Amino acid sequence: MKITQAKINELLSEPGCEHNQKIGEKKKACSQQAQPGAAQGGCAFDGAMIALVPITDAAHLVHGPIACAGNSWGSRGSLSSGPTLYKMGFTTDLSENDVIFGAEKKLYKAILDIHSRYNPAAIFVYSTCVTALIGEDMDAVCQAAAKKINIPIIPVYRDVKLSKS
Repeated sequence: MKITQAKINELLSEPGCEHNQKIGEKKKACSQQAQPGAAQGGCAFDGAMIALVPITDAAHLVHGPIACAGNSWGSRGSLSSGPTLYKMGFTTDLSENDVIFGAEKKLYKAILDIHSRYNPAAIFVYSTCVTALIGEDMDAVCQAAAKKINIPIIPVYRDVKLSKS
């Protein structure tokens, strides 16, 4: 297939964006703010990881499908010259069966495995859309694991619910 200059120009043109619009036309897509979890931007879970991954002596475990753990672990920065555990990506890699039958036991085993292999100072466990949808009780699992291995296991939820006071 031969690519012509016209085809290249068509691919480079973004008619939905304001810099390529005709005067007087406004496209809704260019004026929308990105929302957490929306297709045009990162999800709230990813934002939590961006904020917490620089805690270098902790393990960061994503409780969800492998695709949720597909962010750029190696390029996340830290000012630490010490531990490099933050560069490792851990996930429970949920399958269809885990979604149907639950994956709390899988999460518990993953926490114990990370502790026995890497001995982190703490483990952050991140909820994803999938684990929130199926109603995983991360609080109970994290509390039970923390009691067994005697280190902080911190559940991080993808959404924050504020109470009215």
